[in-house]
Order: sequence, then C-alpha cells, then structure tokens
Amino acid sequence: MHERGMSIRSLFAYFRFLRDSKKEVIIAIVLGIIYGLSSGFGVPAILKYSSSVLFSDREVRGIVLIFFSLLPVCVMLIRGITGFLSSYYFAACGQRIVEALRMMIFQKIQRLHLGFFNSCPPAELISRSINASTIIQNNLVDISHDIVTQPTALLGAIGYLVYLCIQESDLVILLLFLTALPLSILPIRNIGQRLRKKSGLMQSRTAAIIDRLNHNLAAVKEVRAFCLEKQEIDHYRRACHAFSEAFLKVVKYQLIVGPIVEIIAAMGIGFSMFYAHKQGLKLEIFISLATALYFGYDAVKRLGDLNNKIQGSMAAVDRIESVLSEPEEISDPSDPMPVGKLRGDIEFRDVTFSYLRHKDVLKKINVRMEHGKIYALVGSSGAGKSTFANMILRFFDVDRGSITIDGIDIREMLKCDLRRNIAYIPQDPVLINDTVCNNIMWGKPGATREEVIEAAKKAHAHDFIMQMPQGYDTLIGEDGGCISGGQRQRMALARVFLRNCPILIFDEATSALDVESQDAIYKAIKDLAHERTIIMISHRFTMMAVVDEIFVFSQGQIVERGTHRSLLDGDTLYRRLYEKSEII
Repeated sequence: MHERGMSIRSLFAYFRFLRDSKKEVIIAIVLGIIYGLSSGFGVPAILKYSSSVLFSDREVRGIVLIFFSLLPVCVMLIRGITGFLSSYYFAACGQRIVEALRMMIFQKIQRLHLGFFNSCPPAELISRSINASTIIQNNLVDISHDIVTQPTALLGAIGYLVYLCIQESDLVILLLFLTALPLSILPIRNIGQRLRKKSGLMQSRTAAIIDRLNHNLAAVKEVRAFCLEKQEIDHYRRACHAFSEAFLKVVKYQLIVGPIVEIIAAMGIGFSMFYAHKQGLKLEIFISLATALYFGYDAVKRLGDLNNKIQGSMAAVDRIESVLSEPEEISDPSDPMPVGKLRGDIEFRDVTFSYLRHKDVLKKINVRMEHGKIYALVGSSGAGKSTFANMILRFFDVDRGSITIDGIDIREMLKCDLRRNIAYIPQDPVLINDTVCNNIMWGKPGATREEVIEAAKKAHAHDFIMQMPQGYDTLIGEDGGCISGGQRQRMALARVFLRNCPILIFDEATSALDVESQDAIYKAIKDLAHERTIIMISHRFTMMAVVDEIFVFSQGQIVERGTHRSLLDGDTLYRRLYEKSEII
C-alpha cells in the first residue's frame, strides 16, 4: 500500500513542470468544470423544462417554440466547446510535462556512471525514456481532463437527482443511485491493481522487442555470415508473442470495467423505468431522470477508465523513476578547484579499483607520466590497460588511492574541466549520421572550416574526404556505414588534432590503419609529443621504438616498465608477448 501511494505521488509530482503554465491550467480546469456541470446537471435540467413546455402545452408557437427547441442545442454546444477547449489545454499542459520529463531523463543519462549501462542496455533505456514517457503523456491528458470533468459531472448528476427528489418528495431513486455506486467502484479498484502489474510487464516486453531488433541491426553482417537468419527470426517471434500475451492481458483489464459499470447502470435505469411507471411520473420528469442517471453512471465508468490509466501510468512511472533515482557515483565536488588549461603531468598513487567490489581490476598502481612524453600500455586482454585509461578521464572513481594531474586530485575538478583537457579515441570510434565536417567538429564545436581541414590533413584524412561526392559536406550514413574502418579511425584522429588538448589517449586508435597511413600518423603524433602527454594502448610494435616508456600490465598490476629496447633484454613478459605477437 505504501509503494502504491508513493507511485501516485510520483505521478502527480510531475505537475510541478507546469509552474510556467498556470494560466493554461486555470483555463483548462474552469472549462472542465463547466463541461462537467453542463453534462451532469445542465442537460437533464434543460430536457426537463423544455419537454415540459413543448409537450404539456400543444399551443406553443413562434419564438417560444424555437427558444425551447434550441435550449438543448445551446447546452450541448456549450458542453462541446468547453469539452474541446478543456481537452486541448490539458493536452498542451501534458505535452509540456512530458517534454520536461524526457529532458530530465536524458540529462540524468548524461550524468550516470558507465557501470550503469552494463546493467541497463540501450534498448531498456529507450523503452523507459520514450515508450514509458509516451504512455504517461497519453494518459496524463485524459487523466487531467477526466479528473476535473468526471467528478464534476457526477456531482452535477447527484445534485440534480437531489433537486428532483426534493421537488417530487421522493428519495427512492436517489437512494438507489447512491447504493449502486459502491457496486461500481469495487470492481474498478480491484481491476486497477491488477492492471498496474500487467502494464509493467507489457512495458518490459516492449523493451525486449526493441532489444532484439537493436541486437539484430547491430550485427547484420554477422547474422548473414553465420546463417543465423532463422534463429534471429525465432528469437524475435518469441519476443513479439510474449508482448502480445502481456498486451492482451492489459486490454482485458482495460475493457472489462466498461461492461461491468454499464450492466450496473442498466439495472439502475431499468428499475427507474419500473418505478416511474408504478408512480405515474410525468414524461418530462422521467426523461430528465434517465438523463441524469446516464451521465452519473457514465461519469462512474469514465472514472473507472481513469483509474486504469493511473495504474498504467504508475507502471511507467516506476520504470522512469528507477532511472531518475539511480545514484550518480561520479559527481562534481561541492567546492571544485578552478582549472584552466592543464600542463599534463599525471600521477597514480596507490590506485586500486574494482568494478564488482570483490575483484580488483587495478591493484596499487604507482606511476608518473610527464608532460612532453609518449607512453604505451601493453599486456594481454583484461590486464587492466583500458581501465587505467578510463580512470584518467574519471569514467570511474578509484576505490583507494588518488590520481592527480599537475598535482591536483582529479576528484577536486569539475568533470567538464578535466575532460576538456583530454582527447580520447576508443578502438571503435562513434560517428553520427551527419556530414564529415560536423563529425570532425565533435572535437571542437564551433570550429572554422579551415581548422577542420587542417586537422583532417594532420590525420591523413583530407585526401579521401575530398574524393567523396560532396567533400566535407558528404553525409557518411548511420554510424559511418559508408566509410571503411581505417577512414573512420582517421576521422576520429582528426577530432583529436582539432581538439588540441594537453593529454591524448589512444585506445587501439590506429588498429584499422594501413601501414602507410599508420607511419604518417605516428610521425604526426611524435611531432605533437613535445607539448603533450600521450598515452597509447596498442598491440602494434612499429611505434614502440619511439615511445618514451612502456608499462606492461598483468592481472591489474604494472609488472614491468621501460623502453622497448630495455624490455626486450632478459626474460621479460614484454619479450614473451613480443615473440608471441600477443600485445593487445
């Protein structure tokens, strides 16, 4: 019960995003109240008095006849206009809430530590940030509208029944209506509780479909090469079937409320017809009575639908809140050290780190890297090289020890200040579906075309770019799908040259280059070394001879260090890796 209450508060807490839309909210509420009163009270009352005049006095002619004939039309016109405008304003407010919510989720994702993405895959995040927020958006519009109009319509109908019963000195019909209300509300409550669970299941099954599709599209070549088409189709069919089962359960609970309330309402109206006949009620009274009962039970039915939408929305809220409540392990300090452009002297002091808190990936690392030198990290896969580089960028925080740059602990800097001083190229750089120029400009947003071209020349990318159909204005396709792996790496290298940072980190960033391009880029990197700190993770030996110092990693420790020549002397791990060509 406590969890349910918390979720309801979480759902309505999003209305805080409407602080700047108070005028629209007030208009929507006022119009909704008018709509509800015109339904529950206005329509029955007008029908009573119009039918009383039109059918009791057959001599009515002219303006009077037209006036009383148009009264129901006027009430329905008011009801229609206020209903439309109220729905529109509530829709506008709902859209603003969801827009703010999506931005809040996206901003949160930018701050989450990288370990979070290992446990929550992209498909799940897409489902939570887009699908769940869309469910909230669609339901918020109806919830906001109905939460004003339907209680007002119900109260209007009850008010009219009270008025009618007092006028006719007969409380039987009112008591009948009020007795039937609990019979309508009880199934609504029970069904709503089940609906919330089924809605959560359906949303998780939606994420599973997105995950299967994303997995297939990311491995198009592998699926074809290993003839896995049938297997992938079977996986996707099972995901779709599981979603269909969950969807139908949700639909079952959504649709069952209406018939239950309608049956109860029909019983109430049927008894009213029987009672009206026995009591000899006038036709106009019976018409207005039946109309009031209809709007009253219709309001109850719509409130049942409203409860279902709230329960469905709470399932979506639970999924969104699980992201928004995720702790931000890598946070900025409350009193950061002001940092401009750093020199680039890096020191690890007794650094220990583990991803799972029970197995150290780095163990008591103590190294110092000086400005103006090139360092290489070598070792078998899983030895800790990439983790070492990630720690400098503060993608993760140390468990014990410290990392300093120019004597300042990186935890005392703002993350953006730290990362502005570092250019990082992963082994498989990401390219966006945009122009070549805009992809390179990731390294320095707002750079001039001349700066982009100069950076591309240093990365030996200018020649192949100029051979493209529109040169630097050529669209490269989704994730650079229309360029080769070597061209992709050279464009990523151009980002680094454009960024012009004091610290450069290359994580297998030249693995796809041909020998000629590799030699030219190594020369360009060497030319930059006198004014930067360069860290390279590489399995290629062509650069090792010009590296100032090599760190050899094994099981999370730096077991050897020195130059290429010194490490080849004697029985060293580096020599064994060199001879087996296993520097990875």
